[in-house]
Amino acid sequence: MTECLRKRGFSESWLFYLPMNKKLKKTIPFFLLLSLIYVNPVFPSTPLKNLQIPSQFGTIKEVFEAPQAGRPGPAIIQIQDAHCNYEAQKNLAQILDYLAREKKLRLIMVEGGSGDVSLSFLRDFADKKAREEVAEKYLRDGKISGEEYLDIVSDHNLELFGIEDPALYDSNLDSFLNIEAYKEQGLNDINGLAAIVEALKPHMFNPELIELDAQKRAFKHKALPLVKYVTYLAESAQKKSISLSECQQVNLFRESLELEKTIDFKQAESQRSAFIKDLAQKLQGASIKELIDKTADFKDKKISAQEFYDFLRNAAQDHLDLAAAYPQFDAYMRYVAMGRNIDAEKLIREISELEARVRQELFVNNDERRLSDISEALDTLDQFLRLDLTPAEYDAMQADRSRYVTAGWIVFLSDSCRRYGLPSRPVASTVIDENFDALDSFYKVGIDREQAFMRNIARKINTASDSSYVAVITGGFHTSGLSRLFKEHGYSYAVVTPSISQRSDPSIYYSVLRGEQGELEDTYLAED
Repeated sequence: MTECLRKRGFSESWLFYLPMNKKLKKTIPFFLLLSLIYVNPVFPSTPLKNLQIPSQFGTIKEVFEAPQAGRPGPAIIQIQDAHCNYEAQKNLAQILDYLAREKKLRLIMVEGGSGDVSLSFLRDFADKKAREEVAEKYLRDGKISGEEYLDIVSDHNLELFGIEDPALYDSNLDSFLNIEAYKEQGLNDINGLAAIVEALKPHMFNPELIELDAQKRAFKHKALPLVKYVTYLAESAQKKSISLSECQQVNLFRESLELEKTIDFKQAESQRSAFIKDLAQKLQGASIKELIDKTADFKDKKISAQEFYDFLRNAAQDHLDLAAAYPQFDAYMRYVAMGRNIDAEKLIREISELEARVRQELFVNNDERRLSDISEALDTLDQFLRLDLTPAEYDAMQADRSRYVTAGWIVFLSDSCRRYGLPSRPVASTVIDENFDALDSFYKVGIDREQAFMRNIARKINTASDSSYVAVITGGFHTSGLSRLFKEHGYSYAVVTPSISQRSDPSIYYSVLRGEQGELEDTYLAED
């Protein structure tokens, strides 16, 4: 097994962009992929609206059904990966296992490799128990991903296919390693400037602006719950006559909060039991069996609460006046449905936009505006250096790069420190200012990789077997970009996120990406 591990390696993945395997695995020459001519096979219908994922393993976040005139082919299950997070990877493996068993999923396309990256050959070297022990260790250490774990320990006939362009991958990896040379000094410079900005705020901000800044910081550092922050922003907006008509997600979230206040959850649970018994007495034959099956699936967490309640509401339509007979349970089901319609990503974006609108109304002079702008830019640069920007944040940064040149802030900050008697002497970050293009190349190449992903996904789908579904697994940064490309190319897709309750440990990502050897590798190599 040692020799096989050495020859084949493990395709590992990094949090947002870069898989951690430095050597892309290639079994099919890249030029041959470009020269082959493919013919689309005929695929069966793929009604994604009926797709279900066991709720304990993950959540379907978005579904797009291409029109009938769209490109024929299987539906794409786009799984948003949280690389090197053990819980997320284990749930990802469970999602794929479910799809392989229930939907006959066979093809799984992944970033981090080129061509065939399957690990099923390792099944020949040990029994299932031994494979599980070794794979479990590698999974915990972030050295293999959920799909690779499943490929090793299961008996499914899976094909793992890497969708990388090797040249772009290598370029992205080089950019990452270059950033590592600047990162620590850049973050130190940002922290130093941020400390000066924070010291100036009590002198330069008006009380309402200080309050907004304090609320934002508390929310960012999880000292203030989302509910309270949204309530604060909405009330502040109303005081300043800011319309909330365009804040659809914020409004939906607030409506759910108001509905929650009216629900007696213990009574709702009691009414649910009484309702199901009442409904069972009124149903007949196959309908009763379906009710029993759905109830069992819900208790076993094979279907979500929303799916179960949708079924109950539809089943009761011709038999019960749900709102009249069971008002608390009816309200609770509406509350759950409302929660499902809240898109977390869009909600956070709307919160950020509302926050900016409130802030603009609170400024009373240009010095406040200037200091706030520098503070926001420092936050963005911190995320930039940590490779933690979302695509939307990166696009906003590119729209006005001059805003992030630290040398442009020094005169203003120095004058302000002298005016208010602060001993600080601001210094520009030459590391950031002189290497901005080199730092930026990491994100640019990451976006270019998405175009390569799409080309390779399309070619591979055209050669896929007669299957209703294929899976595509990439890091979170690529989710929105690939979804847009799938839609543009006429593919139906569903975005799925594995369940996760624990944050990833960044040290695992960087250790593997740098090629640092772990305990398990030491053990294997010592055997030779």
